[in-house]
Amino acid sequence: MTKFTRRKLFQTSALLGGTLLLSELDKAYAKYQSSPNGLEQEDIYKLAQPENTLYTSCLQCNTGCGIKAKMINGLLVKIDGNPLNPWTMTPHLPYNTSLSDFAEVDGSICPKDQAGIQAAYDPYRIRKVLKRVGPRGSNKWKAVSFSQAIKDIVEGGKLFSDIGEDRYVSGLRDVWKLKDPKLAKAMSKKASKIVSEKDKDKKQKLLNEFKEEFKDNLDVLIDPNHPDLGPKNNQFTFMWGRMKAGRSELVSRFVKDSFGSVNAHGHTTVCQGSLYFTGKAMSYQWDYDEKDEKMKWTKEKKFYFQCDTANSEFIIFVGASPMEANYGPPLRAGKLSENIVSGKTKFAVIDPRFSKAAAKAWRWVPALPGSEGAFALAMIKWIIDNGRYDKTFLSNANM
Repeated sequence: MTKFTRRKLFQTSALLGGTLLLSELDKAYAKYQSSPNGLEQEDIYKLAQPENTLYTSCLQCNTGCGIKAKMINGLLVKIDGNPLNPWTMTPHLPYNTSLSDFAEVDGSICPKDQAGIQAAYDPYRIRKVLKRVGPRGSNKWKAVSFSQAIKDIVEGGKLFSDIGEDRYVSGLRDVWKLKDPKLAKAMSKKASKIVSEKDKDKKQKLLNEFKEEFKDNLDVLIDPNHPDLGPKNNQFTFMWGRMKAGRSELVSRFVKDSFGSVNAHGHTTVCQGSLYFTGKAMSYQWDYDEKDEKMKWTKEKKFYFQCDTANSEFIIFVGASPMEANYGPPLRAGKLSENIVSGKTKFAVIDPRFSKAAAKAWRWVPALPGSEGAFALAMIKWIIDNGRYDKTFLSNANM
């Protein structure tokens, strides 16, 4: 009797598996040949059908790449890049490409975008309006209906009396006091004069005049003795974490133009803030001021300087990894990879972490955290000491 060894088991399994696979392929091919139009409708790859695709933008980072959200029975199952978007495909498909054609073409996308599925279906995401049912910080909540939440927010009241808090909570209706735009403009103009006045006695005189002029409307102010605080409308503040163009304009129209509050505030990040500050510093120009009739530095502009990874020959990435993060990895990583392979571009990475970009770099400098500024100053000193700068260029500020 032949001994049935482990090797024999694998060989037999492979043979049977291959036979089954070939038989299935044969069936599929036979079905394809027998159909007058190739594959039957139920056999067509569903995710390539235009009716199963929604086109939107990824907001997993601030880049906002165009994406294709692929749906099956109303469920998001796959995310790919939009081939009409230059961030995810270069060159992108012509904008007159038919829906049925570009539905079958996918652009590139990064892992942050792919994580959008987990974010959308996170079991711990907030799906209902929650109301506190315990002391602050107790982390005790209950779900309330959307209509109840709107009522509480608008009407206010003793919203936490059921847990022993007897205080009155102001609603939007309570703070929406100043509704006359002409009155608002007149009060604002007078209040600005009071704020700008430096002399104490003159400031008090202006304040008295203000209170006399608007004596019938002082109840709309947060504090009549401090009109610079504005109307009670300003007690409504809308603060957001991160919003792109479109949503932020809508919020501003509601909070500022409609409700009359100045307090619509977002935030930026350390990475974006540093880009803006650097861009502003680079935007100064030494130019002739016709009004003052002399040369002077122009006012800074909001200038968003970005590295041209497609055409640069040498790049220094400081704490940035375009291979896995930064702005627009689908576009920048692709351009950078092409240039590394062709030898067109070299780049150095200054980062404590050996990132994916550092792994592909010409030189990785594992600088200590927080030492990047000292590193930059050392480079500047070496350049000056060794005369490795373009003196003619730097002598002509507007060259």
